[in-house]
Amino acid sequence: MAEYRQFEPTDDPTGDADPVSGLDRSDVHALQVANTVLFQTTSTGACIDACLTSAAFTEPRSYETRQQRLFPDGDRLDRRRRIPVAADITGFDTNHRWHAHHLPGTAALTGIDACGLHEVWRTIVDLLRPGDVLRLHWRADATTDALTDPDLHRDELRLIVARGQRRWVFLLDVQLRPHPARMITVAVPATVSAVAPAARRCAAIPQPL
Repeated sequence: MAEYRQFEPTDDPTGDADPVSGLDRSDVHALQVANTVLFQTTSTGACIDACLTSAAFTEPRSYETRQQRLFPDGDRLDRRRRIPVAADITGFDTNHRWHAHHLPGTAALTGIDACGLHEVWRTIVDLLRPGDVLRLHWRADATTDALTDPDLHRDELRLIVARGQRRWVFLLDVQLRPHPARMITVAVPATVSAVAPAARRCAAIPQPL
C-alpha cells in the first residue's frame, strides 16, 4: 500500500549532513576492536558508543593502559568511547504527516552484542578509514503489506558511511516490536529494553550527549 506523504514546512526533505567531523584514527580502531556497540539518537544529538565489556568474564575485567586510553570513559566493569555522529529519524507523526529528516519528539536506541559475530558490522568496520563521516538513518514504522497486526511496529536502522563523494549504506537493524519496547520511541526517552544486556551496561556509564 502506498504511503501518503505530507511534508511539514520546517521539514528538510534533502537530509543535508549535520556538522559532524569525520572519524579519527582512534575512533576507527575503537570501533574495530569493540565487543559491543550502542547506537543512540535523541533531540540533543547522536552517537555511537564503542564498548569493551566484562560480559564474557566471570570476574571484573582488568583493562590494559592502551585499552583505557582508547576507551577513556568507564566504570568498574566496562570501558567506552563515545563517537558523535550525524543522524536523522524519518517517519509519520501522530497526525500522519511525513517527516523526511527529523521526526519530532522521537528518540532511538539499539545495540550490537558480540560484534565479532555480526557479519554486517564486521564488513562495516573493515571498510572504515580515518576521515569517514558516519550517519545513523532511522526509519520509524517502516510498514509492509505483510504486517497486519496494529500493535506491532517495524523500525529500521541504516548506517551511512560517507567518504568524499563516495557513500555506502548498510541495513544494520530491523526490529518488529510492540510500543513500549520499540527501537524508536515517541515523546519519551529511548528505552533500553530492546538492547542486549552488555550494551545496556555500556549505556549506563554516565556521560550525557
